[in-house]
Amino acid sequence: MKVLKTLAWIVGILLLVLIILIFAAPTQIHVERSVEINAPASIVWNNIVRFEKFNQWSTWKQMDSTAVYTISGDDGTVGAIDAWKGKKIGEGKLQHLSLDPYKSIQQKLTFISPFKSESDVFFQLSEAAGKTKVVWGFDAHYGRPQNVMALFMKGALENDFAKGLDNLKKMAEADKSGPGTPTGMNVTVREMNYPATTYAALRKTIPIKNITSYYRNNLGKIYEAATAAKLQPGVPCGLFFTWDKEKHETDMAAAIPVPEGSKLGPGFEIIKLPAAKAAYVDYYGPYDKIANAHVAIQQFIENKGKKIIPPTIEMYVTDPGKEKDSSKWLTKVIYFMK
Repeated sequence: MKVLKTLAWIVGILLLVLIILIFAAPTQIHVERSVEINAPASIVWNNIVRFEKFNQWSTWKQMDSTAVYTISGDDGTVGAIDAWKGKKIGEGKLQHLSLDPYKSIQQKLTFISPFKSESDVFFQLSEAAGKTKVVWGFDAHYGRPQNVMALFMKGALENDFAKGLDNLKKMAEADKSGPGTPTGMNVTVREMNYPATTYAALRKTIPIKNITSYYRNNLGKIYEAATAAKLQPGVPCGLFFTWDKEKHETDMAAAIPVPEGSKLGPGFEIIKLPAAKAAYVDYYGPYDKIANAHVAIQQFIENKGKKIIPPTIEMYVTDPGKEKDSSKWLTKVIYFMK
């Protein structure tokens, strides 16, 4: 009898504590952690905004080896979704809501199982003296009695965010450093005498986030026009005349080399670039890491005390449609200098 009374008291006390927690625990939860990374925002941004890269450094994926991740939409753009399903971490998805290139990312985090909830996630980036500060934040509302669970989640989330940002720091700094690092690449800068070249092009000032779609939508048109004009087109290129970080715009051209004196129909532009001294990198790897090559060339030209002359050229030597291994894709990145 005494045992039953004792158990009743214990149960009663636990229920009382639970009731107190339900009404005392906050219904809003905010988690925020930051890190300073010795790499420019262009490299750090790419490792965050692309879910393919995010899943490599996020601690959430490391928690569950059974989890299957599916990326839908154009990775790295507004509307893209990173969905997962695993035995330990359950089912959910993370979606890009808005992107301010190199400055901020707004996301919606949705848990489907083992419980349903929605949360707001954000990243804030600020660059100074070649270093980038990253703030990773999380805001959510939990009704009662779920707010009790959220009370104990806060500490775990803070730990996950801190570990994740440390992984991001290592990845971005390795990308910046190049060969000999875990995720480095060959960014050896060389000099060349660039020959005078004529390009058939479609040129426009567009948002930086639309570069991939602009190139994809227009390259075929140029090849079709060049074929109709009985021209022999060369390796496809991107010509970048300006790069405005404040307006997040670039004056660019989707272009292909054609013989001197070539003419195309209305709407197409013929761009002639004279022979010039240039610095270049033969970059092998996926396009989402090509910022590393640009940074290396810019630093090379700056160290030589020379000036960059636009446009910058990305020459896409390897056809991804024929070579599926992105580590073998060759892009020649060229900067003119004087």
